[in-house]
Amino acid sequence: MTETYWNIGRKIVEQEQDGNNRADYGKQIIKLLANELTLTFGKGFSERYLYYYRKLYLLFPDIEILKTRFQNLTWSHLLTVLRVENKTALLWYVENASKEMWTVRNLSRNISTQYYERHFRQPS
Repeated sequence: MTETYWNIGRKIVEQEQDGNNRADYGKQIIKLLANELTLTFGKGFSERYLYYYRKLYLLFPDIEILKTRFQNLTWSHLLTVLRVENKTALLWYVENASKEMWTVRNLSRNISTQYYERHFRQPS
């Protein structure tokens, strides 16, 4: 599933957006694609999920790195961390979830309690 979602994200960025971070015509491409995919394949292709697929591709543009370095993480793990706004924190959670073999529940708890932010907060 992860590779399929990564490929959808790649298609959005490379083909629909011509490699740009955003298509020239704004959010419409995601909305149109979400409607088309939902009609064709059913659930799992909402606008929100398409944004997550796109974000996955932008974070890990090389699928082989994603598959080899984080092979023990499920789509549920990745979806959980894709909700993190801070890119540095997000990548830290991915690395540690994989290295420490966190369950999705542990990962979710660590994110909700701001584990990264509490341990790596810069002094004021």
